[in-house]
Formats: sequence, structure tokens, C-alpha cells
Amino acid sequence: MKKTCVSALLAAGILLGQATGQQELSVADVENMLAAQVSPEVIVLKVRKAHTTFNLSTADILGLKKAGASADLLKAMMDPAGAAESAGTVDRREITIPDGTEVKLVLKNPVSSSTAQPEQRIEFTASEQVVVHGVTVIEKGAPAVGHVTEAQPAKGFGRKGKLNFSIDTVQSTSGENIRLRSSRTATGSDSFGKAGVVTLLTGPFGALVKGKDIEVPAGTEFTIYIDGDRKVQHQPE
Repeated sequence: MKKTCVSALLAAGILLGQATGQQELSVADVENMLAAQVSPEVIVLKVRKAHTTFNLSTADILGLKKAGASADLLKAMMDPAGAAESAGTVDRREITIPDGTEVKLVLKNPVSSSTAQPEQRIEFTASEQVVVHGVTVIEKGAPAVGHVTEAQPAKGFGRKGKLNFSIDTVQSTSGENIRLRSSRTATGSDSFGKAGVVTLLTGPFGALVKGKDIEVPAGTEFTIYIDGDRKVQHQPE
């Protein structure tokens, strides 16, 4: 019991070292913290902040391992900078964007049934950020892409042009491309390349049809929806 108390006091002194200006750590210091059953994460953090690169001998490594040192702790002692980078990766966590989450997008460039071609790429940007559980998962201004699925110019005898396109994906804050669809509720017939199709001649977008050709001006806003629960990476600040 007495030995445990002494070890605990030594460990506490080490952890308070930064407040008194002490930065250097020794192998013995780390062994004392292990003996006092200090959390491995706390020890790794202390090693990183001390900026001490330990020149560990084989005997040191074996002694630390016997004392309960993890592989992550040994790596942190031998390469503090590398441990910091690894910690950044470990700190990343997944956020799930729920199915049907609303995304508002604006068209970057005008599209017309008179000039559009099937499979032509169409670009959008998010007009509002999307926040899930207090975390921004899609930034305002995030890029989104779609493509023309049908295009025909106006013809004689008063026949109007045709123009339909999909809005396929939007980019999350972590760089993933998130699949989209045009309706809040999915249907059994939805499939990639069709789920996000915007039909301009019917529904809420019918008002966009002007004259014989369908002209969709830049800046037109569309409300689209996340297709399925989508997991994205988030790194806390």
C-alpha cells in the first residue's frame, strides 16, 4: 500500500510538472505513471507535450512493456511528432447524416433544353450549411454535381423542348461525396442515376418552363434530400 501511495504521488508530481515549468521526462517517470495506473491516454498526452524523444534501449522497451506500456505509448516515446499525427486520426469520429435530410442547392450556370446534351455535367453549390447534432456536415458553398438525363430542343408545330437532369452528389466537410435524391421519401424503384432526377415539366419545378425551350437560369434553388443514412468523418476542434 505504501509503495502504491508513493508511486501515485510521483505520478501526480510528473503530471503537474508543466505548471512548474518542468518539461523533461525520463523512462523512470513513465514507469512510475504506469505503476500508479495512470490512464494510458494521459501518459501519451504527457509524452507528446514534453516533446522528449526517448532513446530507448532494448532493456528499456522490455521494462516498459513489463510495466504495462502499450504499443501506442512506446511509439509516442520514440516519435512524439508521429504520435501527435496519429492522435489526430484517432480523434476523428463518424457522424451519420440521416436519410431524407434536406439540402438546398443553387445552380451555378444556366441550362437550356436548346443546348444541353445528355450526360452533360451540371454544377451546383450549397446555399445553406447542413448541421447534424450541432456539427456542420455540409458547408455553405459546398460543391454538388448532377448530369442531364434528357434534353431535346423545341420543335415545330408548337412542340416544347424537354429537359430533365439529376442532382447526384454533394460534398461533405470531410470530402466525401454524398448521394442525393429528389424526394424526401425513397421508393423501391430508386436507383443510382435516377434517385436524384429533377423533372422540370411537372411538380414544383413546372413554373421554370418558359416558352418553347426550357430555360433554367443560374441561381435557381433546388431542395434535394440525402439518399439513405450516410456516415461522414468529423474531427473535433
